[in-house]
Amino acid sequence: MSNSEHWSDIGEVGFIWGMRFLFFLYRYLGSWAFTVILQPVVLYYFVKHKVARQSSKEFLRRIHSAKGLENPSWFDVYQHLLAFSQSIVDKLGVWADSSVFDPVDFPNRKILLDQLETGRGAVLLGAHLGNMEVCRGLFRANRRHKLNVLVNTKHADMFNKLLKELDLQADLELIEVSQISPATAIRLADCIERGELIAILADRVPVGSQGRSREVQFLGDRALFPDGPFILASLLKCPIYTIFCTRSDRGYVIRCERFSDMIRLPRLTRDAALQKYVERFAKVLEENALRDPLQWFNFYPFWDKSK
Repeated sequence: MSNSEHWSDIGEVGFIWGMRFLFFLYRYLGSWAFTVILQPVVLYYFVKHKVARQSSKEFLRRIHSAKGLENPSWFDVYQHLLAFSQSIVDKLGVWADSSVFDPVDFPNRKILLDQLETGRGAVLLGAHLGNMEVCRGLFRANRRHKLNVLVNTKHADMFNKLLKELDLQADLELIEVSQISPATAIRLADCIERGELIAILADRVPVGSQGRSREVQFLGDRALFPDGPFILASLLKCPIYTIFCTRSDRGYVIRCERFSDMIRLPRLTRDAALQKYVERFAKVLEENALRDPLQWFNFYPFWDKSK
């Protein structure tokens, strides 16, 4: 496996083909046993997956540099991968029982609930930082509200079927958006009109979309961020929030801030406007990554601008 590989080519623990087995282990052995079972998997991943190992160390080096710390050790990298494995355990726990992480610390809960009370939905800009699924707890009190997570994977429909097959709660749905068709745009607009939330992970450039991305400053160097999430949000003409749900020693913390009343991309200044929005998001993401670095789950060469 070469360092030039695109992130979409790099396997992660927990693809659809293994989900039934993972759910079986979690349900019948419990989270503690599942966590123990994952340890040799993480060790194997650490030893054999050079791209993930080196990418983690590069990211942590940038974090340590920004904080004025010494360079990270390989043990720091191993801890980073362990945090990723814990996020998988937590995902399974949330899908099996959305109350498993109550109470979640959500200092700004009111700004999002106030938005939902208007009857109109919103776009949540997130990233592969933390665990978006934990946000499902927001919706148990009011089943009218729903969280839709947009993903760049053709497994989305299969995964939704799997959630129903395993009789899991359906207040979260994955929507595949590798290609935005008119039908997809209409579907998402309907979600907003129904008062649902649409979460978009805005830190990875989809395969084949390098031409629809731009370089912005992130942790000391220029990195590629996608245009798509911001273009899509502009089409939905609704409020935009940033949201990051990260794990700490005391449990999960959700940080949510108003990003924009509406993303506007005037035809004559579209590129400059996009640049401004992407730069602002990258700055917010950087602040949150510095706060919870081990919750960053991008194990590929993030600063390789050719990918």
